[in-house]
Amino acid sequence: GYSRAVFTLENTGKQSLGNSGWAIYFSQMGQGVIEESVTGQVRIEHVNGDLVRIVPGQDFTLEAGERVEIAYNKPMRVLKENEAPLGPYVVRYDPEGKLAAVQEFQEYVIKSFPALDQVFPEASGIPLPDAGWVFEQNRQHALLKPDETGLLIPSPFELIEYGQNLVLEEGLQIHYGEGLNREAELLAASLGQLMGFNPEIKGGSKGGANSISLVLNKALKKGSEEAYQLDLHPEQGIRIESGSRTGSYYGIQSLLAMFPADVWAEPQASIQLEAVRLIDKPAFAYRGIMLDIARNFNDAEAIKKLIRIMGFYKLNKLHLHITDDEAWRLEIPSLPELTEIGSLRGHTETNKDHLAPSYGSGSVPEPGSGYGSGYISRKAFIEILKHAADHHVEVIPEINFPGHARAAIYAMESRYDRLMAEGKQAEAEEYRLIDPEDQSLYNSAQNFNDNVVSVCLEAPYRFYARVVDDIMDMYEEAGLTMQVMHAGGDEVPAGSWTQSKVCEGFMEEHPEISGTDNLQAYCEARLYDILAERNLVMAGWEEIAMKKNEKGLWVPNPEFLDKQMLPYVWNNLESNLDLGNRLANAGFPVILCNASNLYFDFGYNHHPAEPGHYWGGLVNTRRVYEFIPLDFFKSTTRDRYWEPVDTETAFRGQEKLKPEAYEHIVGLQGQLWSEFIKGGEMLEYFYMPK
Repeated sequence: GYSRAVFTLENTGKQSLGNSGWAIYFSQMGQGVIEESVTGQVRIEHVNGDLVRIVPGQDFTLEAGERVEIAYNKPMRVLKENEAPLGPYVVRYDPEGKLAAVQEFQEYVIKSFPALDQVFPEASGIPLPDAGWVFEQNRQHALLKPDETGLLIPSPFELIEYGQNLVLEEGLQIHYGEGLNREAELLAASLGQLMGFNPEIKGGSKGGANSISLVLNKALKKGSEEAYQLDLHPEQGIRIESGSRTGSYYGIQSLLAMFPADVWAEPQASIQLEAVRLIDKPAFAYRGIMLDIARNFNDAEAIKKLIRIMGFYKLNKLHLHITDDEAWRLEIPSLPELTEIGSLRGHTETNKDHLAPSYGSGSVPEPGSGYGSGYISRKAFIEILKHAADHHVEVIPEINFPGHARAAIYAMESRYDRLMAEGKQAEAEEYRLIDPEDQSLYNSAQNFNDNVVSVCLEAPYRFYARVVDDIMDMYEEAGLTMQVMHAGGDEVPAGSWTQSKVCEGFMEEHPEISGTDNLQAYCEARLYDILAERNLVMAGWEEIAMKKNEKGLWVPNPEFLDKQMLPYVWNNLESNLDLGNRLANAGFPVILCNASNLYFDFGYNHHPAEPGHYWGGLVNTRRVYEFIPLDFFKSTTRDRYWEPVDTETAFRGQEKLKPEAYEHIVGLQGQLWSEFIKGGEMLEYFYMPK
């Protein structure tokens, strides 16, 4: 029922360490510390989020050359090495208790985990994830024959084989129809990398051997904007017909995917391909990836690389999670504090100059010092938008409200303080996000107690509109029209607004709001109006389309049913397994983001050295592929603790998706939260199949 950690602290200096004037800060996710378990004559205190500190007790002393062990227990198990305490640093205070110095540890070593049979004792019933277990897992599989695997991932709608081959070689020409010049250029650049020479590009659709023709055929557009036909013929060459630029781009991706794998490693001037005819269209209009750059930062180049890979796999939506409690990552020119304060993490006593560390980001609040600090500039974001458009990926930004808003709250508090000092009270209050007199007590899913805006004030809605307008300007400068804004809306902690005099008065004026539980639904309605005025679809996590009923249970909110609202359903655990079905059956368009199958940040297996979360189970390539979107009861064979599910009894009383609601499943999205992602290589490790 709990886990245990031990710090061994050695004094390598010449002075003793006494019982005052210092503290050791570090990050560790979880549910706090069991106070009575702490040893070593110290206290361990929760600061906020995953940040905790060790402070000396009255009897603490550590003489030069001596060691002390500081041990503690914390609730819940720890199975992964990435859950160890991270990013420790020492803070020293002067005799008056003021900050004197902050210093990173020069030597900090995380010792090996216990042996596997101690982490997973026989009584647990969990198999040891050792080499023998891996061997047995793999022995169940056999390499499929080429004619059993298909040519492409994702599989095309229809495939006809001619039983012949064709050759591409020197002298290859690319012909393109009207409006397809950009796709022709992208194809030529790709072939230049694979064949070692740049094919000649010409307008028109001449065709013939050793040629590729890109042709618009408006008749194909009727089935789908993204449909295409791809013909590889020995005499007539390669012809890609489509009803749109997007269809042409996907036809090109299918052609490139048919190239032999070794060509991608070493260019070949002559390439043989199988002669086939493909007819293809997507099963779902929305095929997305969510990338979180708030909790740990990844830069514009890493995002662009992900976009290119998404294009290759015909994924078309990049949901960019750019704000959260731990950081604000997009420059908003009209509100510079959002990145001047909200994009930096390091040691702080006040959160006035930057935010506190999270996920082991350490004491130094400088971009480049780790993965806690950094942001995407306006210019870089516009470049990302253009790059995404080239690869037919729509970028959907997320500004999370009303919870998960701590970075925005403290940035706007700094703005408030600055303007008040200048005597500009009205301007200071224009975008202030909190009611400073609110005494509500709550604890969020990530252990923050100060991350929810006051939805009863007008300033937060002015703030949201201001941010949306600035982002829309970036799309316009990129030559694009913004279509969707993701408003977050998840995990507003219980207890929010319950001790706010402002909200108490507000609800007296609005008796239709039945208690603080439904203040979030009021907030979502206000955000909807802001976005609707700008012709934007409002997306958000499932809570945006729900409200609390008289029993305090979440139910679909009929008020939003006929509005442009797009819920993303992530919570499919236990009693919520059918939540996506319930919303779709109620008439909402739904994006399925099921944690049990589509959370790419979950561990690939249960070995302690394999990074990732496991609160919703483990997700490997097979778990992703076996997901059945229109009947996920069929693919739910194990629960999140990896126990077998009795499919005869487990789903009683839960809603199946009605056939008439199939069309309400708009698509799927893989989630990539970044608590454990430290840099671009680790990012790729999580999102690519293994």
